[in-house]
Amino acid sequence: MTEQQEFRGGVNVVRRHGDVVHRPASPAAPAIHRLLRHLHDHGFHGAPQPRGFDSEGNEILTFLDGEVPDVLTPELRTPEFLATAAALLRGLHDASVTFRPRPDDPWIFPVRQPAEVMCHGDVAQYNSVVKDGLAVGFIDFDAAHPGPRIWDVAYAVYRFAPLQGPDNPESFGTPQEQGRRAAEFCRAYGPEVGAEVVDVVPDRLQALIDFMRDQAGQGNEAFQQHIAQGHTDLYEADIRYVRAHRDMLRAAFTEG
Repeated sequence: MTEQQEFRGGVNVVRRHGDVVHRPASPAAPAIHRLLRHLHDHGFHGAPQPRGFDSEGNEILTFLDGEVPDVLTPELRTPEFLATAAALLRGLHDASVTFRPRPDDPWIFPVRQPAEVMCHGDVAQYNSVVKDGLAVGFIDFDAAHPGPRIWDVAYAVYRFAPLQGPDNPESFGTPQEQGRRAAEFCRAYGPEVGAEVVDVVPDRLQALIDFMRDQAGQGNEAFQQHIAQGHTDLYEADIRYVRAHRDMLRAAFTEG
């Protein structure tokens, strides 16, 4: 009998049928499928592969085996998880360098210059596939868009270090510890990204806030609910936190 499961994410309901999942397709789905095929063809296997669309218009993607955590539990607050997540993101970016977006591709986020790579757009624990405490894949490429490497790394660091204030229920660690974890992530990613990522995090969060408010204003009920639940308030508080602790967070990048 084919295994069937249902998963509820922040916006979508995803249904697993054996080795594939069916999920609502965004307007950018055809472009995202081209990207996913390109990544696989260029050696990156930590992402689902597209299998077309079902009769209801849902996209069909291969299922990545592993756990997808809602939060970073103590078991995942390890150097090993950070290093594998960073290496995975680096592999995704490197494989995407030769991808050629089309002028009419309807990415949900605007193209951000310099468009060095294809950004995943939402690298976080809830979009990471984990096995034995290590990151082995990323899912949910709905927010993918062309942009600079540091733009994607900034959001990953925000989630994984995490660069979040004490009012955020997902936050842990002192500013010094968060800075060290951010530096560990960037060292594992590669030399292209360093302490300057701390200064990009507030801009990245502000772009997310602006996007959520725009979507809510257009009648998107999921984002209206997220705003009502205080998500944008948390992001604004975290922007203030990162700016207030900027020097302390950046100092960790120069530690031996």
